[in-house]
Amino acid sequence: MTISNIGTWMTEIGTSWLMASMPTSDLYIALIQTAITMPFLLLAYPAGTMADLIDRRKILLILHILLFITASGLALSAFYNIVTPLSLLLYTFALGVGNALMRPAWASSVPDFAPRELLPSSITLNTLSTNVTRAIGPAIGGFIIFHSGPTGVFAFNALSFTALIYALAVWKPKKEENPSALPVERFMGAFKAGIRYTKNVRLLRVVILRSALFFFFGSVAWALLPIIVIREMEMGAKSFGVSMAVVGLGTILGAYLLPKFHRIISRNQIVTVSSVMLSLPLLLLAYRPNVYTLGLTLMALGCAWIFSFSSLMLTAQTSVPNWVRARTISIMMVTFGGSMGFGSLLWGTLSDQYSTSTSITVASMGLLLTLLLSRRFAIANDNLDLSTAAQWPMPIPVDSVPVNKGPVMVSIDYCIPEQNVDEFLSLMKKLRVIRKRNGAYFWQIYHDAKDHQLFSEVYMSESWSETLRQRDRITSSEMSIRDQVMAMHVGKNKPAISIKIAGKA
Repeated sequence: MTISNIGTWMTEIGTSWLMASMPTSDLYIALIQTAITMPFLLLAYPAGTMADLIDRRKILLILHILLFITASGLALSAFYNIVTPLSLLLYTFALGVGNALMRPAWASSVPDFAPRELLPSSITLNTLSTNVTRAIGPAIGGFIIFHSGPTGVFAFNALSFTALIYALAVWKPKKEENPSALPVERFMGAFKAGIRYTKNVRLLRVVILRSALFFFFGSVAWALLPIIVIREMEMGAKSFGVSMAVVGLGTILGAYLLPKFHRIISRNQIVTVSSVMLSLPLLLLAYRPNVYTLGLTLMALGCAWIFSFSSLMLTAQTSVPNWVRARTISIMMVTFGGSMGFGSLLWGTLSDQYSTSTSITVASMGLLLTLLLSRRFAIANDNLDLSTAAQWPMPIPVDSVPVNKGPVMVSIDYCIPEQNVDEFLSLMKKLRVIRKRNGAYFWQIYHDAKDHQLFSEVYMSESWSETLRQRDRITSSEMSIRDQVMAMHVGKNKPAISIKIAGKA
């Protein structure tokens, strides 16, 4: 992947350089970033859904073959000098499509390579692989463009995909320890399940909000740096490549410092530091564009980007179980793509209408204002046990009902001592979230009109298979909540569970 990423970053500098060399507006140059990131908004979530349902290795192998073909087409077009601003945007968008379809499957495969206790380091290493190549790729790309034009850069990118194609061909992923005996979810059911899960986990909603704001305002750096370096500071291809390499060096520094930061401050504080670290140098560059302020901004960009991206992605990955991981990551990538795409479009438009300094000022001030949300929407350092819990027994044989039969209503009766009712209801609020995010579309707690110690929990699922999947999906952390609820029940017998199925069973 590192070899492939080198080619990807070389292509990004090649397309930016080629577009800036054509007689086009600032908006067209900024649209390069939109073409790279917008596919994430459109396709990342469907791709993440597929990655949770079918073999991720096969998805990755097919997509990298298609990326090789697309990159080869761009190289040939550049060689024969038939590239136009529009065709360059289309090729960039096509490569972005392949990248958007591939990234959820790749990122969700990281836990297959390392045990959970090493997952934070593994995610940082994966992010570093993406970002350290930001130092290598642009430097090599700028050198190649200076001596032979962008064609060589595009050709190298096409060849770089062959390294990953080979690695994927020989990779033997580890098998899941306790695979479900249930049939694979249908696409639309899985599609809705991922959205439902995210909607019912506040931590994920907070991470998505903070990610959207950071990437939206931070996208001004990627959108307008080519304009500042190439047009306003009149640097050549080599200097532009070196400039992007400095970003990579900042990323390496950030990756070195990040584990130390994790030990002394929270992820929420890391994202706050990143916002300040990026916005202030950008403001300085906007009004004092010289080699010193440029260098400071590029180093800050590299550090801030890996600080925020790694911390936000780590929080998303460690707060969800395996069955929905790719969909969660893909929602993060949709957030990234939409924020970067629309942000780049806005900052390019403002630069055309007013000036690059005005555009950077608006974005930097917006990024600083997001700090007002850092307390109310704090990113928690939760460390939940997401391993699959042991399945609880069902009151009827699991194979006694056709899997597609439904809807299904499950009712559980509890007898709770009066002094424990408040604590019980507090736990039931947590259980409600668990039931709904794991698949229930209805949940309600009822109490007996005569005996206020008697309660009934009722929840409904679309089908018998969905009811069984909820049992498969429950994690050890979630099971501990259920066990606490069960322990509050008093009486000779366990809480009575009844299952009712619509229609004839």
